[in-house]
Amino acid sequence: MKGQAISWEMVSVWAWAQVNAAVTATKAQADRLLLWAPLFLITGNWIYFTLPTEPAATLNAVFATAAMLLLLLRRKSLLFFLMGLVLVGFCATKFRADMVATPMLRGSTNGVIIGGYVADYENKAKGARQLTVTVEEQTGIPEDEQPRRVRVYAQDAAALQIGDYISFEAYLSPLPRPVQPGGFDYGRMLYFESIGAGGRMIGAPSLEMRPVPWQFEYRRIFRTLRTAISDRITSVIPGPVGHLADSMVSGERSGIPQEMNQSLQISGLAHIISISGLHMSMVAGGVFWAVRALLALIPFLALRFPIKKIAAVAALIVGLIYTLLADSGSATERSYLMIAVMFCAILVDRRAISLRNLAIAAILILLVTPEESVGASFQMSFLAVMGLAGLAEWWHSRPRREGLPDASRSMRLVSKAGRAVMAAALTTLIAGSASTIAAAYHFDRLSPYGILANGLTLPVTELLVMPPALVAVILMPFGFEYYPLKVMEFGLTLTMQVSDWIASWPSANVLVAKPHVAGILLLAFAAAILAIGGKGLRLPAILLAALGFSIASIHDRPVILVEDRTANVAILDQDDHYVLASNVNKFVATKWLLGNGDTASVDQATQRQGWDCNTGDCFSTLAPMSVSYLQEKSGNGLYCPNTQIIIADFPLRHQCKARLVIDRFDVWRNGAYAVSFKNGRYSLRTAREEQGQRPWAHDSRKSIRN
Repeated sequence: MKGQAISWEMVSVWAWAQVNAAVTATKAQADRLLLWAPLFLITGNWIYFTLPTEPAATLNAVFATAAMLLLLLRRKSLLFFLMGLVLVGFCATKFRADMVATPMLRGSTNGVIIGGYVADYENKAKGARQLTVTVEEQTGIPEDEQPRRVRVYAQDAAALQIGDYISFEAYLSPLPRPVQPGGFDYGRMLYFESIGAGGRMIGAPSLEMRPVPWQFEYRRIFRTLRTAISDRITSVIPGPVGHLADSMVSGERSGIPQEMNQSLQISGLAHIISISGLHMSMVAGGVFWAVRALLALIPFLALRFPIKKIAAVAALIVGLIYTLLADSGSATERSYLMIAVMFCAILVDRRAISLRNLAIAAILILLVTPEESVGASFQMSFLAVMGLAGLAEWWHSRPRREGLPDASRSMRLVSKAGRAVMAAALTTLIAGSASTIAAAYHFDRLSPYGILANGLTLPVTELLVMPPALVAVILMPFGFEYYPLKVMEFGLTLTMQVSDWIASWPSANVLVAKPHVAGILLLAFAAAILAIGGKGLRLPAILLAALGFSIASIHDRPVILVEDRTANVAILDQDDHYVLASNVNKFVATKWLLGNGDTASVDQATQRQGWDCNTGDCFSTLAPMSVSYLQEKSGNGLYCPNTQIIIADFPLRHQCKARLVIDRFDVWRNGAYAVSFKNGRYSLRTAREEQGQRPWAHDSRKSIRN
């Protein structure tokens, strides 16, 4: 008993010490408010996006005024200051939404005539392109629905350039709704690009000779240069590896085969085909190191000029050129902004890699493009860099061990090599673990061997891929790019061999059911506390992470899913797997399966036991209520089966009576359906209902036939 009493006393003393340390560390955060500011701005962003209705402009003005007053009261109360940051995040998002606002098409339209400038394009298979067109003229669209920009798929557009004025006929449709209630809202992302409709071009566009507007001129120049670089790369490096090399230099990913994409996704190396922080740091960082090293070799310059700052300026210029050349969208621009903040820190004699610089970059991004806060790319990048910056601060602040004075030179080299390996391993572990929090939520995928894959390929990328790529681009005007590109080809071949090898391992392809969003938020906040909070807050962060992990593992699976055109229906079986009624609309069906952590293909999920479709229509008793799925193609006509739930891909016009009826008109109005059951009762969620009354959401109207 005495030993037990001593044990409990020791535990209580330890616990009290931890509480005191946490309180002390929390108070110390008042001096690190800049580091916490992005998290509170993000909170304001997310509050805006979760509102069921759009706030009025007058309310936003009131909030903006309140935010200014609260920020001015920082010395009076820390809580007021943090509330002010939340309001700033909210107001910035609302202001941005108003700035990019575009009228939204609310129903399908055919025979529409569009005239406008090509603002951007994305290459597709077989020479097709996805064009983004800034609309100047249009006929056949209701006046209050005429969008500023449209995105159209075009078969005959290979010769078009950015800034060309074209006119064409097209089928247009409204922006897509989520594939299921609570799913990713792709239409919202397009809205923030001022795109109000999508569709397909009919025939070839007509090119008109008009002056290229100034806002397209520079992008036209860099896109032409990008195409020329792509051609030079793929002529030296043939096959899929050449397209992979092209994606890392110019951002052009259309030529990468599906098998290569899948291998990189499973192994955890998919990030190398998207120009982001890794590529930007290697290119700009490589230039910084090379320029500084070259200048250091010239004593006259090294002793008289700030060569470190000169190298930083050179890195900023090259990074900007790389950003304009790649033109890969927000991820590339965000990466350049973050690297630019770090090099600007060098110009003012500050440490480049620090949490402070990350916070400044994140604040700028969240104020200028706050919609990035709900995207996977920003979240993964922010978490990874936050973890690395926290690691850098710990690495620089840790106690240094003095080496033995009598140690041999070889032993000192071994010691340095060991520290370098340890730093590389920690970098890979922390960046990979932090980014996995967002990746698991957005992509329903884990890469259990991703840390190992990145650890094996990162040295190859740093030595044999990106440096030769930079040298090759510099030498292209002189025609000497062959040998650097061959070195790059060798490095990428090694990378793909590692990727294919690891992707073939048992349990390499791990899919997870959509984690609960509250758990993901707690995990992300725990990661932030670990990176920013300091030693005294590590234990609370670990406990918070454990709680977040427990909540994230709670899955809310609807029993029935109905596609937004009633083209497909899925029912959950006793093994928590979805059974598909058909293989129609494989894109949506694949998203359903991935969201449930299911590795089966659409065809495999269709062949599972659960639906009886022998008559052309389908019937199931898997759900707590009997279900019938009527299909117009069956030829059975309109009839009302004796089931409790009736779903039809054509209008039933209120002629069937059942506990629940969902027909083509219902999904036309409400989008995809999710049906859940509890205590013998069903509950409904619809994609349109969960979107709320927001600028990027539309209430459907009847199609216009011209």
